[in-house]
Amino acid sequence: GELAGMLMIRAYHQARGDTHRRKVLIPDSAHGTNPASAAMAGFDVVTVVSDDQGNVDLKALRELVGEDLAGVMITLPSTLGLFDTGIVEVCRIVHEAGGLVYGDGANMNALLGRVKLGDLGFDVIHLNLHKTFSTPHGGGGPGSGPVCVANSLLPHLPAPVITRSGGDD
Repeated sequence: GELAGMLMIRAYHQARGDTHRRKVLIPDSAHGTNPASAAMAGFDVVTVVSDDQGNVDLKALRELVGEDLAGVMITLPSTLGLFDTGIVEVCRIVHEAGGLVYGDGANMNALLGRVKLGDLGFDVIHLNLHKTFSTPHGGGGPGSGPVCVANSLLPHLPAPVITRSGGDD
């Protein structure tokens, strides 16, 4: 799911003629697979430091965004087990710079039924079915699961796409 989500972000920027957007910001508190997925999708990975509370350092983030920003990969709650209290501002900063926000679903158990990531500003997330919908880490591996996207990324979903046709069939 992670690589698929990052490839959709790449396709989104390519479709808009924004091929110069090659930088993906990844907090130092993100899930360890994020840098590899971003690099495999062809992005340049840059680490964003945390502040003294364990949140994304907003000053550092502002200094790193620019015309080359493709997006940011966020694990929420972070690998430190913290809900980043500045997450809405992180999403706003990234969107204002023309980037997209990717949510790593590694710790979604803490958020299900409580938080709508789209309302926070996330554009794409993946759900780790081997973690989130099984006994904690009881599903084994390898990690896989659905990718959920905002409307802006619908044209870039991989095939096949499952849709409701109306009725029970």
